[in-house]
Amino acid sequence: MSPHDPRFNTPAEMWVRFVFASRYILFLASLVFGAIALSNHSVPDALITIACVGAMLAGQGWLKKRGKLAGCERALEAMFQGEVTPDGDGALETLLQRRAALEEKRGQPGFDPWAVQAVRREISDYVRAHPETRLR
Repeated sequence: MSPHDPRFNTPAEMWVRFVFASRYILFLASLVFGAIALSNHSVPDALITIACVGAMLAGQGWLKKRGKLAGCERALEAMFQGEVTPDGDGALETLLQRRAALEEKRGQPGFDPWAVQAVRREISDYVRAHPETRLR
């Protein structure tokens, strides 16, 4: 999913990314509180450690249940390897179809020329981001 895709920043997608990132923060917090609990023999810190581990596992289970965990992990790996994520859902084709549908409405009441321009800009941004799609 590209950042220009309207589905990219929906509250549901942002929540998925938040839960995915929270797992790592909770893991680090559990390590810190676990070390403090062991060194100080502190029961409250041990309980915080258990709560962090439980929340981390609950987040992972929630992501797995919705089928989002593998996609998030692939995106994270691609980001750290410096790869461009593949266009698995045919974003360029979708953009071209949206533009064609808007162009068919040209001259009709309610036609929005700014929507056509926005889609053209998205197509241009996509082609700049994916040089392999350019015509030679």
